[in-house]
Amino acid sequence: MVDNVQEKEQKVNEQKTKEDEEKEKITVKEKSKNLSSEQKDSVQDNSQVTEEGKEKVSSTKDVSVAEIEKKETEQEKKEELETEEKDKKVEENIEEEKSTQEKEEKSVLENEIAMYEKTMETVRVGNIVEGKIIQVNSTEVLVDIGYKAEGVIPLSDFKDTSKVKEGGTVSVYIMSKENRHGRPRLSKKKADIRNTWDALEQKSKTEECISVKITKRVKGGLITNYKGIQGFLPASQVSVKTLPNLDHLIGDELEVKIINIDRPKSNVVYSRKIVQQKKKRKEKNNLIQKLEENLEVDGVVKNIMDYGVFVDLGGIDGLVHISDMSWGHITHPSEMLSIGDKIKVKVLSFDKHTEKVSLGLKQLVPHPWKNIEVKYPEGSKIKGKVTNLANFGAFVELEKGVEGLVHISEMSWTKKISHPKQLLKVGDVVEAIVLSIDKNEHRISLGLKQIEPNPWLTIELSHPVESKVTGKIKNITEFGAFMEVDDNIDGLIHISDISWTKRIMHPKEVLKKGQDVTAVVLSIDKVMQRIALGLKQLEKDPWEEINENMPLNSEHKVKIVKIISKGAIVRTDSGVEGFIPSSHLGIPGLQEPKLAFDTNEELPVKVIELDKENRRLILSVKTFFFGREEKEVNEFVKDHLKKIKEARAKRRKQKREKEKQKQAQKKEEFVNE
Repeated sequence: MVDNVQEKEQKVNEQKTKEDEEKEKITVKEKSKNLSSEQKDSVQDNSQVTEEGKEKVSSTKDVSVAEIEKKETEQEKKEELETEEKDKKVEENIEEEKSTQEKEEKSVLENEIAMYEKTMETVRVGNIVEGKIIQVNSTEVLVDIGYKAEGVIPLSDFKDTSKVKEGGTVSVYIMSKENRHGRPRLSKKKADIRNTWDALEQKSKTEECISVKITKRVKGGLITNYKGIQGFLPASQVSVKTLPNLDHLIGDELEVKIINIDRPKSNVVYSRKIVQQKKKRKEKNNLIQKLEENLEVDGVVKNIMDYGVFVDLGGIDGLVHISDMSWGHITHPSEMLSIGDKIKVKVLSFDKHTEKVSLGLKQLVPHPWKNIEVKYPEGSKIKGKVTNLANFGAFVELEKGVEGLVHISEMSWTKKISHPKQLLKVGDVVEAIVLSIDKNEHRISLGLKQIEPNPWLTIELSHPVESKVTGKIKNITEFGAFMEVDDNIDGLIHISDISWTKRIMHPKEVLKKGQDVTAVVLSIDKVMQRIALGLKQLEKDPWEEINENMPLNSEHKVKIVKIISKGAIVRTDSGVEGFIPSSHLGIPGLQEPKLAFDTNEELPVKVIELDKENRRLILSVKTFFFGREEKEVNEFVKDHLKKIKEARAKRRKQKREKEKQKQAQKKEEFVNE
């Protein structure tokens, strides 16, 4: 660098010498030109004066030759003075130009020396300087830092190599003035790190926020990266909310504030919580200023309770009560919203002192019952969703806030429905007819069965009275059995219409569910929607000819159908049932008919009482044996007494066995205890 300065000084001196010589030549030429021109002028002037003098001599002849010569002398002196002044001025100008040029050259030299001294002061180990990129190749970047030789930086020190261009500038750290090749050792990475630390310290003083990247999760918090410098974000300073897991933040860019910095120990501690708190305070103050009733604002669902949801409006939480969420019926807020949902709400009330805000969702839309009769006129067909089932019917949602009731009686023309769940379930989409609307009470009556024609209006045409019909037994009750007459139309076979002769205590004695039977249509009631059927009407009533077939005192053979404590029920050959009291069974002192007689046992009897109107037939074995041979009577009595004895012995045996079993069971329980 010193050799360069000396060479420059020598060149400047040589140039100044050449310039001085050229200026002197120019000055001499100018002087000669000026003198020749002035002499010519003076000669012309003298000639003119001479001529004028001559003219004057000729005219006046008073002027003498001496006066003329005097004037010429004075004129010459005057011209000499003017010439001297001009020469003097030229010389002064030349001197000024020399002085100015010398000053400029001295200033340039001083500046160059100052730059050199400054460069020497800057180019010191440990300093960061700005360098100019003069060459870029595949692995290295050549940088001029104003030193006697250029420095080299690895291309890998640059994050984005596409932006490294010749002529650009870069900050570098001087590691040493010379390496083995005589070049200064430079580092961009160290320069970046030092500049970053300087920036961090400055931002710590000014309390500025910075953006850091989360690199990994450690015990107690998160490790961050800011332009290559690691920092620590404690878990307690991550958020104003308690976060059970911080892993989801890895890779995110977070805005933080420096709360502690120790450069010698390379330690930086950040806080995101402070940034959030500051931001929330600002948002809260701004929100308080603009909040007013009927204002529509955006918010985020923060928490869900049974009675409503809390919405974060940006610094202030407001409550949307469950009754203000929908014009329709909802059982829980979670049916409409979830935590984290972004929603628009309307401010219903706001107290600045307590900072309590009441919000509404349904108030954002018009009341659905407005013009309800226009939207759903009576008799129109609608489609809706079943929202609730009750014992008396089903609620169907036509739209949000509008529900209609399908009464259980309006569900089917033919089916006997005891509960809506037999046909419907919550969530079903159904079609119905609007039966009536009460706008003031917010009630709509709907009908499901009205979607189809009423089959009861034409039932007499397909199944007239006294006609026969075949179908399956669908249900059996104590009072009768229901038989399928047509699709979803059942008829009732009453217990009294099952048989002319049998005394039936329950229909299941004769009929079974699913059994195919044929019956006669007895009557049809369209209003009550009832059909009466009969089985016994398929045959002729044997009681019509009872007097001819079984007159009083006539003798017959009958079979025991059922034995009861008061006697035996028997059936005749014609199918008519009669009753034999215990006292007329022919066994003296009989107390338990079950011990003496068996079901289906044949008995000789005589008719002792007949009531056709009340269908009452009383028979007697005892009367039958009146007048019979004693041997025949004794055999009958002997046989049945034997049965009684055997039955009682069997009963006693069973009783003893039961007692033994009880004793053995007690003994076993005692041993186990």
